[in-house]
Amino acid sequence: MNIWHICMFEIRRILRIRSVLLNLFFLPLLLIFILGAALSSTMDTGKDNVPGQVRVGVIQTGSNSGSNSSSITEALNAFVAAPAVAEMMKVQHFTSEEEAERDLRQGELDFAVLIPPDLEERIAKGEEAKLQWILGKDGTLNIVGETLFTRFTDELNRRMATVEVFGPEASMAVASMTDEGSANFSYVNVSNSGTAGTSYSASQYYAASMLAMFMLYAGMTTSSSLFSERDKKTLTRLQAAPVGNGVIFAGKIAGNSLLAFMQALIIVLMTYWLYGVNWGAHPWLIVLICVLITISSMMIGVIVALVSKSAASASALMQGIIIAMTFISGGFTPIAIDFVQRIGEFTVNHWALQSFLRMMLNASMSEIMHNILMLGVVSAVLLAIAAVIYGKVGYRYE
Repeated sequence: MNIWHICMFEIRRILRIRSVLLNLFFLPLLLIFILGAALSSTMDTGKDNVPGQVRVGVIQTGSNSGSNSSSITEALNAFVAAPAVAEMMKVQHFTSEEEAERDLRQGELDFAVLIPPDLEERIAKGEEAKLQWILGKDGTLNIVGETLFTRFTDELNRRMATVEVFGPEASMAVASMTDEGSANFSYVNVSNSGTAGTSYSASQYYAASMLAMFMLYAGMTTSSSLFSERDKKTLTRLQAAPVGNGVIFAGKIAGNSLLAFMQALIIVLMTYWLYGVNWGAHPWLIVLICVLITISSMMIGVIVALVSKSAASASALMQGIIIAMTFISGGFTPIAIDFVQRIGEFTVNHWALQSFLRMMLNASMSEIMHNILMLGVVSAVLLAIAAVIYGKVGYRYE
């Protein structure tokens, strides 16, 4: 009898237990489906949350409404005509504030900008250029409008600061700001935070978190298996055979490790085929992460089994550890509290989840490897603790 025989016997024994099969293979897929479907509206790919073209009303009253040749009007027209800005908003011009407010109430506009009549005069005096916002019903579109026109006023103020620094002779450059080309007001970098590869869906998030959590439950299976041999008094029979305690112990760990890895493979493939979960473009890194989670899971199970007095206390302790680590790592829901996040960095779940998410987001290899390296450090620490405890306690019938 060697490690391989004990390993295969352990796998066959566990696969005969229907409740274990349901908990290890069926339950995680069911939870991923439920959580992914229930929370898809609050944590989606981000693709559906990208705002469309903002309908903006520009209100020019008083002297501004008739001074089409003024530098401010020409600069504004150049700004809204810039390709990057034109893709993000559609501009309508109004001569009265009441007309714009009416269209905002009727939903024909998303955002409105009021250009003060004395803006040209204020700029000539060197005062700060400010516009007045009239907000619409959609908060996201309001933010987009404010951001774009703040960029416009920032550019005006920058030019005014140039005049103050370099003297009155620079006023000619300010007066001819439009003649220099509309490209001067196209300093708007457009990026989409909701495109594929830069955000993850609820199904992706919970596929990663549930995979990490249920692989840890394989460690609880290990703990139960170690206690089972003691409780059934079959450990003395194994020890009577010409095989050392270390071989028996290693065989059980190997069997449960293969089962955990089988569990990970099924969850990854089934979520990819059934739920369309994109696990990224690095399958071998997924394998590496699963190996590290498996090591951590087995070591936690071993530590709990060796320090506990009974199977019931070991099961309760293991349950508490897994649920606590999953919670503080944001496995059930992302946690924004900085203190909890700091604690979560000491858990297996945190680094496993972040490793999976970084691959789903197509992050740089250095960022992915940093998370995997930290997961490896946690696994190494658990391995060292388990080795020390095993050296002192051992696996034997008492």
